[in-house]
Amino acid sequence: MRINNQTCTRCVNDKTIKHIHFDKKGVCNFCNSYDKLSSVLENQDYLDRLFQSKIKDHSHTYDVALGFSGGKDSTYVLYQLVHKYKLKVITYTLDNGFLSDEAKKKIDKLVKELGVPHEYVACDMELLKEMYKVMVEKYLSPCIACSFLGYAVMLNYATKVDAAIGIHGRSRAQMFRNYAEDVDDVFKPFIEEGLKEIPKPMNELVYTILDKIERLVHPSLAKMIKENLLKEGLEQGFREFVSFFIYHTYDKDEILQTLIQNTSWRVESEEEHFDCLIHHGALYLKDQIARRSHLMPEYSYLIRNGQMTKEEALKALAYVHNKKQAKLELKGLCQYAKISYPKVMLKAFIYKRRWW
Repeated sequence: MRINNQTCTRCVNDKTIKHIHFDKKGVCNFCNSYDKLSSVLENQDYLDRLFQSKIKDHSHTYDVALGFSGGKDSTYVLYQLVHKYKLKVITYTLDNGFLSDEAKKKIDKLVKELGVPHEYVACDMELLKEMYKVMVEKYLSPCIACSFLGYAVMLNYATKVDAAIGIHGRSRAQMFRNYAEDVDDVFKPFIEEGLKEIPKPMNELVYTILDKIERLVHPSLAKMIKENLLKEGLEQGFREFVSFFIYHTYDKDEILQTLIQNTSWRVESEEEHFDCLIHHGALYLKDQIARRSHLMPEYSYLIRNGQMTKEEALKALAYVHNKKQAKLELKGLCQYAKISYPKVMLKAFIYKRRWW
């Protein structure tokens, strides 16, 4: 028999979500925390002024350093920065060893089309393998390694190329998936400081985040990041680093319409995450250990934000993985990082059984 699995009366978050709890009305702490920020997040005049204040410094070689995956979100952000805000942008892509050919073709074509310089940032191969190995063996999630790897590269890159500010294109649903007032999430400072008119100095923020990674994730991960990925920032000082969609409405239909009308970007193999060669494998693995869709917290944010109904979210949660493709991708990851595939699958099975 399944253990009692209370679900939030407002969103679709349930007890499988780490650090969740419910008030007397059955509403989860993630919903209640969102409500406390909603007056800021829905004040578009304030957000517009705040974003303008972030991009007003034109005294550097570049106005903005933008992480660019070739996906619809980062392409839309690039288009807006260049055409709406008239900024001098440099773009870069982290080559984590699993960047797809489709992504590379899109990236190479679009940066020429939009007239911006671009660089593929390649990390040391052994460092990559070690980060994947540590995160998969402990958490069964290569995406954790990618997230921290990507953020570290982005934090450092603006200083490295002398850009006034670093910007990324993660959606609000991605940014707020783990946000709660009483949850000590690693990326929480980016949200809270990004919404302030006078944020903490970026160097202070970086050290706060490194401390969180050491305490909440893995000490060796924090050590690898600090020693290998933050050289220029630690030596010269970090530039402010913000999410474009913290200040701008995320409207998928408007994003696609803008891209189709003004760029060559089109959906080819998939609309989302086509840039990652192990995306399906990683998502399948995360779903197994979470005992539900890893995307549940993102759907819950969309419900709070009025972009999705609870019924639509429940339907989306019923997604069935292509297990054959997922397992092939996982085998490739394990071979790359010298991880035992049978041990990974056994550990995922044990995690899943704990819920039943």
